[in-house]
Amino acid sequence: MGTTTMLVQCNCFDDVDVHANSVIGWQQTYDQLGAGHAHTTLKHLTAERFQIFRETFDKRIVQIGAAPAGRLCLAMPVCSSEPSVFQGKPLTGESVTVLHGGQEFFVQSPGGIDLLCVAVDIASLETFASREFSSADLCQLSRITRLDLEPAMIHRMRKHLERLIDNALVGEALSEAELEEQVLEFMLVLLDSALEWSVGRSANSTVSTYLVKQSQELALANQDEPPSVLDLCKHLNVSRSTLQRSFLSVTGLRPVEYLRALRLNIARRRLRSTETEQLTVARVASDLGFSHLGHFSGAYRTLFGETPSQTPRAR
Repeated sequence: MGTTTMLVQCNCFDDVDVHANSVIGWQQTYDQLGAGHAHTTLKHLTAERFQIFRETFDKRIVQIGAAPAGRLCLAMPVCSSEPSVFQGKPLTGESVTVLHGGQEFFVQSPGGIDLLCVAVDIASLETFASREFSSADLCQLSRITRLDLEPAMIHRMRKHLERLIDNALVGEALSEAELEEQVLEFMLVLLDSALEWSVGRSANSTVSTYLVKQSQELALANQDEPPSVLDLCKHLNVSRSTLQRSFLSVTGLRPVEYLRALRLNIARRRLRSTETEQLTVARVASDLGFSHLGHFSGAYRTLFGETPSQTPRAR
């Protein structure tokens, strides 16, 4: 896609062609068919290996183009007065359309459209998908063009992507690496759910306990740069779903929740055992790998019922 730094923007247009040319990395043409002055909006978060964007139109349009090379792209409607037609099939709230790198697409919207799209580097996704899926399933995924999922799951995932964009627009974005991890996990969760891999995938208690223990040791050994869930999967050579099930069965929490709580408890102990002049809240957060002080404070308050500054310090 040709980008080397993360770009976050929200733009409004009165010309659908200008709008089409503003979606970074996409070769496409938008034609307006509905009469009247067009009003469109484009919100996008674009990085080197992933992209999330939401586009809205208040007129009937036709979109023709091709997905970026080397990307796997998912498209889902946020809301629409009438279902649009994507690749000849209705685009509804119960389905997600899949576009593979370089694949041509054709979208017709009978009225206004509000569409959310996410694209990831296929090589990065395949690295983790190879531990998640069998060769047969990977072959199936390489040809799939539509994911039919529970509406509740699509709604939940869509809201998550919307929050990532909106937080970035107000200057509260996670780091590019953290965002990429979340987008990759998003893709893996949807693909995993679409394939309905629910039979025969539960790890036994001994293996689950071992994986949790090893993950905890890795996290404690790298407190300043805590490993991501995908890092842990790579180091332990297990799939994301196996690791997640192990944590849920042993701790009752997802890996990211448990390991974050672990670091927050370390932070609390450090605050309680030091004087304010000796160690600041910002320094504690930074030492434990929390890159955003606001996110640290919010998570700390949620877990302990008080902000870090309200925690009693040593005297």
